[in-house]
Amino acid sequence: MDKEDSFWKFVKGDDLDFYEEYTINLSDKEQQEFFADNPDFMSQYPISRDKIYLLRDVVFRGILRKIKEYEGGKRKWH
Repeated sequence: MDKEDSFWKFVKGDDLDFYEEYTINLSDKEQQEFFADNPDFMSQYPISRDKIYLLRDVVFRGILRKIKEYEGGKRKWH
């Protein structure tokens, strides 16, 4: 992936994409500081600040994506 592709992926991505790319590997303390410094981060996802450790679980992140898709009307349920 070249720099331009990386840039557009970053710009078009949402908070969960950013978390997976940049924030997931921070220590617990660094993540808590990051969330404290960026209170709107992940605000479109139903997760409490005291449960951010759950974001490290790939299954949990998948569930959050499905919830966001459902609530955003992207998914058609028949």
